Amino acid sequence: MYAGVSAPRRYPSSTLGTISSVNTPSNWKISSHSPRLPRGRPAHYGGIHQNGLPTVHIKTQDMLKPQERKLLEAAEAGDKPTMLDVLNNCSSDFNLNAMDAMGRTAIEIAVDNENVEIVELLLQQENIRIGNALLCAIREGVYRLVEMLINHKSITTDMLGPGWGKHLNEIEVSSSEYSSDISPVILAAHLNRFEILQMLIRKDAIIENPHKHSCCCDECDRERINDSLHHSLKRINTYRALASPAWMSLTSPDPILSAFKLSWELEKLASLEHEFKDTYLQLSEQCKQYACDLLTQCRSTEEVISVLNKEENSHDENIDVWASKLSLRRLKLAIKYKQKSFVAHPHCQQLLTSIWYEGFPGRQQRGSYWNFLMCAILILLWPFLALSYIIMPKSKLGRIVRSPFMKFLYYSISFGCFLILLTLATFEPYRYEKGAIRGGGKNRASDRGPPPTVIESLVFLWVMGMIWSEVKQLWDEGFKKYTLQWWNWLDFIMMCLYLCTIALRVGAYYLFNYCQEFINIRYMIRTYWDAFEPVLVAEGLFAVGNIFSFARIIYLFQTNPYLGPLQISLGCMLVDVAKFCFIFGLIISSFSIGLAQLYWYYDSYTPVCITPDNCKLEANAFSDIANSYMTLLWSLFSITKVEDTDVLEEHYFTQWVGRGMFVTYHMTAIIVLLNMLIAMMSHSFQIINDHADLEWKFHRTKLWMTHFDEGSTLSPPFNIIITPKAIYYFIVKIYNLFRWLCGKYQYQKSKTRATIRRPGYSRKRNEMEKKGGSETEDDENKPLTYMDIMQRLVSRFILQTKKDMKMDGVNEDDLLEIKQDISSLRFELRDDRRKEIVRSSSHIDAVKRDIMRTMSASNRIFGCTIRSPRKDSVPEENFNEFDICGDSLTPSDMIFATPLDGNSVFLNLEYPSTENESEECTKNENNQNDLIRKQSSISQIIDNPPECVFSMKPAIKKNRPSIYSVRNINPNNTIENLIECWRSEMNIKLDKLIDEINLKNNNKLCSRKSGTSVKFAEEKYIDPKSPSKVSFKE
Repeated sequence: MYAGVSAPRRYPSSTLGTISSVNTPSNWKISSHSPRLPRGRPAHYGGIHQNGLPTVHIKTQDMLKPQERKLLEAAEAGDKPTMLDVLNNCSSDFNLNAMDAMGRTAIEIAVDNENVEIVELLLQQENIRIGNALLCAIREGVYRLVEMLINHKSITTDMLGPGWGKHLNEIEVSSSEYSSDISPVILAAHLNRFEILQMLIRKDAIIENPHKHSCCCDECDRERINDSLHHSLKRINTYRALASPAWMSLTSPDPILSAFKLSWELEKLASLEHEFKDTYLQLSEQCKQYACDLLTQCRSTEEVISVLNKEENSHDENIDVWASKLSLRRLKLAIKYKQKSFVAHPHCQQLLTSIWYEGFPGRQQRGSYWNFLMCAILILLWPFLALSYIIMPKSKLGRIVRSPFMKFLYYSISFGCFLILLTLATFEPYRYEKGAIRGGGKNRASDRGPPPTVIESLVFLWVMGMIWSEVKQLWDEGFKKYTLQWWNWLDFIMMCLYLCTIALRVGAYYLFNYCQEFINIRYMIRTYWDAFEPVLVAEGLFAVGNIFSFARIIYLFQTNPYLGPLQISLGCMLVDVAKFCFIFGLIISSFSIGLAQLYWYYDSYTPVCITPDNCKLEANAFSDIANSYMTLLWSLFSITKVEDTDVLEEHYFTQWVGRGMFVTYHMTAIIVLLNMLIAMMSHSFQIINDHADLEWKFHRTKLWMTHFDEGSTLSPPFNIIITPKAIYYFIVKIYNLFRWLCGKYQYQKSKTRATIRRPGYSRKRNEMEKKGGSETEDDENKPLTYMDIMQRLVSRFILQTKKDMKMDGVNEDDLLEIKQDISSLRFELRDDRRKEIVRSSSHIDAVKRDIMRTMSASNRIFGCTIRSPRKDSVPEENFNEFDICGDSLTPSDMIFATPLDGNSVFLNLEYPSTENESEECTKNENNQNDLIRKQSSISQIIDNPPECVFSMKPAIKKNRPSIYSVRNINPNNTIENLIECWRSEMNIKLDKLIDEINLKNNNKLCSRKSGTSVKFAEEKYIDPKSPSKVSFKE
């Protein structure tokens, strides 16, 4: 059954006997042959519910009043004349806001069809309710319609923003396409309607920022209690509007910063509201893409530098781009907010590459052999260049050493030398002196407080240099930023291990060399050393530190395009291993405790004597929890035996239970968990591999940024040398400290660290100095501010977005729009044709009157009387007889012509006759009547005019010559000349009138067609010169 149509309730045949006890309406017919419901379906399937109300109530056309139905149909068809007629002749109970089956009012239908004239007509009515028509106009994107609706007196500023839902009634809310919390400004932001959104902003329309997720204010608590779903959807709709490129472009003074912060906030919400995680992540990606799109609009390095150099909370919009230091604060902020697409953008990477290789022009254009040779030479010159920088830091050579590439190269060389020293420390000669005491019992292997070797001393210098480098990095970046980088944690652990090793070695050397009570026991064979001997502990920590040191070199692989993605994948896999270890720890703990509980009695160190002469030790490995953990752990690598679960006693039940538990553990840990770990690691690798270029460029940029800032130029161990520059800076700081104590100096709270000079900076400054003061006069050399560049980028982005929207293909909505235009054109042409017919009829009547006056003027000469019918125009089917001069005249006695407008013109030529001439006229009467009875058209009569055009009845007046006598007397055939004159005059006036009518209709039709085709061509890129692509019914 269709929704909204009631149907009788159907009952199974077993209940028909007792159906009389059920209260049913009288018009329901119960029959024993009623079809049964399928099994498993409820009793109300296909009909009405148990409460007697239909599920859905659709308002059909027959439920409307005739005038309301006619109004809705006219709005749907675009019939303006019909709508005018309905509005002018409506009754007192006429509902102008009546809804159709889809819940749309007439104005909503007109807006949906983009019919401006209908909307303008409806807005002139007094009781019109705009309601959701404004949202429909914004959805369609018609600026003129939105402007008309907003300027209506019923629309206020509060309705355009947060107060939109308060002004809607229940019917409008229930029948609306959008939720009540979607205001016009929010919808315009959702759809990126730039012009419409700008108009709403000028009308003071606002979007309120949602409260925090953890907000506990009265409003949030009330919304959560009343309807938590509506509260969440309202927040999502608001965030979708705030994340709109149109909203950020038109409202934010710094759109890129707004996109960064909003993207970060949406990612946090995605981790908090798991129910809408995908939605928030999608909006976050939209913000990231918007920032990248703005960066794409940059057309010069100057614009890119201005974007990447902007600080977060500074108000230096009026500072020249080239006058400011190159700090790259915005790029650092992008790294902080994990804007990977922004950081990996080609424009950004091109600038970073030029900064990275500053001082080495053309390096990328040269071959790999030349680059390898250059690096080899720089490696050999490392100590000399470091010493030259210590002596002359401001020289050209020192400037080369300060370049980012040189700093990274020398840091890598320094760390490589450190690894070589660690390797050499492993193969020192004293390590081969083992066993018994040799050389009087004094050797390095037996020394409990040995002095450091040369290699160990060099390692100590390198460690001190690396520690100083880490301390400076911690001071410059701050504790929070330092701890957010995982590689810094690895450095911290490595430095701690080496510091502990050095501390233990120094303590042992001092203890066994300077303390009298330990000097005598300095040398001892290692076999008798204590388990926690300082030297043994130091060697253990040193070994672990070596592992971390060699793992640290993977950090340098990020600069390589081939090894970098693998290093990033390894980091993601370690996270998967950590997740796996948590689950695996629960599994192995459960089985270890269970097996230890089962085999607690069967201790492997207690002999079991089955007979007095047959005593054996248990081979069980699960007697305690520690052994259970180790046995189960090594079983993953097949290092255990199957006999580990056997017992010497004949306790078969215990033995089989233990075997079952051991097999279950193997199935769970090896078959399930290990394969799950492999799948997780494969998934992580595939994610990185799909975005390998993006991830690699992002992590490479993080590595590069550590070398862009000024400072930390020298690598270990040269950085521990006190340079003259350091002494100068120390004196300046002490001087400023005394000035601060005297109140003459103030420390800045936040000081921006500048990077090396920007690419081309020197060349730019030299050009400006050569031009002198003329650069202010030239437009190209005028200082550019950040606000100027952002206005450029936003304007370009808006134009590009609108162009992309126009490039979209023709959709169904566009075809419906064309169909609506054609329908409106049809009704307009029909109304215009009706008016032109009435107008042409009046013109033809005027022409007839002119003809009659012309013929009457010639009546005096020929004695003829020309008359017209009493009615100006009489249709052919209504014409039976006319009374002319008191006589009855039938249609067969007159000339009959039908012009183009359907009206008829009758001409009666009455001639005078005498009694003597009546006989002669009677003789020719039959011939003349035959000619006139043909009722030829006016064209046929004009082309073949008869000799005499008049009625055959003689006139009443006597003693007048007949027409024949006149014709016979006039040898020049004046009658034919008269007819010819009449024909020419009538043809000229009729042709003139018809041409005028056709010209008007053709102009209107062509104008409408060309307008539609041009509009269609502008929006859908169809050639307006060939409008034949758009077909018209009329």
